[in-house]
Amino acid sequence: MNAFQEQRYASAIHEWRDPAERGDPEAQFALGRMYEQGLGVRENLEEAGKWFRLAAESGNTFAQVRLGQLYLAGRLEGKPEDAIQWLSQAAEAGDDVAQFQLGLLYLEGSGVSVDEREAARWLEVAAEQGHTGAQNNIGSLYEAGRGVVQSDTRAIEWYEKAALQGDSLAQNNLGAMHARGRGTERNHAWAVFWFAMSAQAGNQQARDNLETSLEHLEARAIAGSRVNIRAAAGTDSQILTTMDRGEDVKELGSVDGWSQIYLEVEGTPTLGWVSSNLLD
Repeated sequence: MNAFQEQRYASAIHEWRDPAERGDPEAQFALGRMYEQGLGVRENLEEAGKWFRLAAESGNTFAQVRLGQLYLAGRLEGKPEDAIQWLSQAAEAGDDVAQFQLGLLYLEGSGVSVDEREAARWLEVAAEQGHTGAQNNIGSLYEAGRGVVQSDTRAIEWYEKAALQGDSLAQNNLGAMHARGRGTERNHAWAVFWFAMSAQAGNQQARDNLETSLEHLEARAIAGSRVNIRAAAGTDSQILTTMDRGEDVKELGSVDGWSQIYLEVEGTPTLGWVSSNLLD
């Protein structure tokens, strides 16, 4: 590992090969990654698959997941059932990535028959371990009532968990729940906040949703040429300090003399906190 971290890949392979040949699953998995990525050796997926398979057969969940992913991507010759086999083993052993991918496969009917209840079961298990993609997807299933009893409350709970971890899809979904008043009271300020967070990450659907919710907020104007800003998450001080007197912003809410505002700078959605007495 020291050699690998120092990018001395040939030395890393030399050190890993002996324990791998003696049956050490961690060394086998590491060798597989080296052959897959062509680090210190010429890229060789067949050789990578051999080492991953040996590690997977010894119960290494990382190797089981990687094998499943390579089969799904068609990078290793095999059948869809091979991917399901290895992902199922890793999922049963508690790997959240495998649980998430297995849930998606059951949802899409890829390699297995469509089974929304089984999909929801695996997605929720992964979500409970903190997997953000699973949290967003199980939220969608609760919102639509697919594979689970429909519940806007549960949907918004899962969207929020993923959104707080920076998942842009969940942020957009959470904004939509606030905009429509599903699972919570309708609140376009919260909708704008989450749509803006998602749009900043490049989500075009969130950008479209943002324009609609902004129409429901009252425009305010900056009353001072120098803006007193608050150091807080979501505050871009470099942008806010360049705002001019009379510039329009949208106020999302205020607390203890501070107002959270939304504005666009060169087409980029921007959030920040400014002193409330600087808003006309």
